[in-house]
Amino acid sequence: MKKKFFILSIIIIGIIFFINYSQNKKKMSYTIEDVTEEKFFLLMSNNKYGVINKEGNLVIDASYESVEIPNPQRALFVCKNGNNIEILNDKREKMLEKFSSVEAIKLNKIDNHGIYEKSVLKYKDNNKYGLIDFQGKKITKPIYDSIDGFEYNEGLLLVKKSDKYGLININGAEILKAKYDEILCDEYYSENKKYQDSGYVVGDKTSSGMRYGYINRSGKVLLKNNYNKIYRLNEKEEDSNVYIVAFENGRAGVYENSKKIIPHEYEDIVYCSLNDLLIVKKNQKYGMIKLDGTQIVPNEYDNIFIEGELINAQKQEKTDIYDTNGNKKENYEYVGQHSVCDGKFKIVSTADGKYKIINNQKVTEDDYQYIQYLLGSYFTAIKNQKSGIIDADGNTVIDFNYDVVQKVNGFDIVELLDDQGNTILLDKNLDVIYKAKYANIFFVRDYIKIQSTGDTKYFDYQGKEMKNTEVYTNNALYAYKENQKWGYKDKSGNIVVAPKYDMATEFNEYGYAGVKESNKWGVVNSKGEVIVKPSFELDDFTNPSFIKQYYKIDLGYGESYFVNVNEI
Repeated sequence: MKKKFFILSIIIIGIIFFINYSQNKKKMSYTIEDVTEEKFFLLMSNNKYGVINKEGNLVIDASYESVEIPNPQRALFVCKNGNNIEILNDKREKMLEKFSSVEAIKLNKIDNHGIYEKSVLKYKDNNKYGLIDFQGKKITKPIYDSIDGFEYNEGLLLVKKSDKYGLININGAEILKAKYDEILCDEYYSENKKYQDSGYVVGDKTSSGMRYGYINRSGKVLLKNNYNKIYRLNEKEEDSNVYIVAFENGRAGVYENSKKIIPHEYEDIVYCSLNDLLIVKKNQKYGMIKLDGTQIVPNEYDNIFIEGELINAQKQEKTDIYDTNGNKKENYEYVGQHSVCDGKFKIVSTADGKYKIINNQKVTEDDYQYIQYLLGSYFTAIKNQKSGIIDADGNTVIDFNYDVVQKVNGFDIVELLDDQGNTILLDKNLDVIYKAKYANIFFVRDYIKIQSTGDTKYFDYQGKEMKNTEVYTNNALYAYKENQKWGYKDKSGNIVVAPKYDMATEFNEYGYAGVKESNKWGVVNSKGEVIVKPSFELDDFTNPSFIKQYYKIDLGYGESYFVNVNEI
């Protein structure tokens, strides 16, 4: 009987353990709510705050010192006047009244459809904080001295408990125990996964000062808290491995995960991502090593800097040139070399700051103050403090008449700017596709929008002009220009609003557009009907956004609010 009872007890314990393990594992996984439609917006009036909805209706009167909208597609608003906090919905009904204090959790160094965590709030009870969801369900007990957003990581929260810091996620799962004096994001970023593989630098106060360690994204301690300073080599994009520079007793070494690959014998280490090399300082002299510790330039130089594929090692008045394999190049005439276009061309520079192009062993005859690869077989070059375009043989293709010549990032488009305020856009064949004075370029998804006084144009990645009907496919009306005046047509090209305005914007996702007449702005709805007559001025705005009679002020980094145009 005792044996059966013992076996039964073991089974029950195992079941409980499995259930707890499964629940904890489930809590470790969290999803950031995707805001597909912003429905509610912050309103400011007479230095007080309220809320409007996407139809332009007043939801919460502007009578509060501050209003937090944690999730712009959900009707929950944290309204504050001094220490008095009310949680209201879009019917102005009070919510979460059983909690004495509820606040939104502000994101830290993140811009992602708003500035707050979108699915959780923090509540206060007996001077301690816990987490709840929007329905008031407790996610954690009130056991924390503070709860704040963790830097660069939406969904992770920095918590303080008994004067120590830890991390939890929005499900309340413990990521790092609250036992550290400092927790920092290592700021590792990749284009595909953003900050999802970033780890944590953790610090402990000691009698000798702060000592740091490192914990990876999975919560594994890679380095214990034994180091004066720690930072990750973020330029080395390798998600599966972490490369860390750590200072022990003031001496720097390098770790691959927990494995020491460079011993602690350097005063400083600087990573060169272009060549995957390290500049190291030892006994006040500089040298270069590979990540496996192989020395390629001895530590005997006063300074070292890299110019592309060449290492410049300076000792007093002399500079030795090495390639990135550590081979010393005797009597080499160049101090900088950059291979471009898959190695087809080389941009080289001399010690006196002159630039040339090497094309199949042929070197351009002319000297330039600077050369940078543009696209195809074209280069932007600077001569006599002015920019132009040359080909790989050094022939001038675009005269040196410009202050700026640059490739539009991500597009096969070249932008030229002169000292008269003119903007000229060229396609990949260097044919002019756009010219205007005082133009602004905006990047929007898979096209660019160029705005100048009284005009708006759109171009795709290849520099092909797009019609506004191709860009705003869901709109019913489209702005058009005729005889220097603007109006609106429908998709079939029928005139709905005759061209009478000095400027007209396209309709935004809320169905409103701005129109300008005699230097005054007004608002029309999706039918072209005037909602606000052109009667108010906006400084230097070529594309203002409206919801009914409200005008959007964008502060950047996800923060914005609306004001009534009558208060402008």
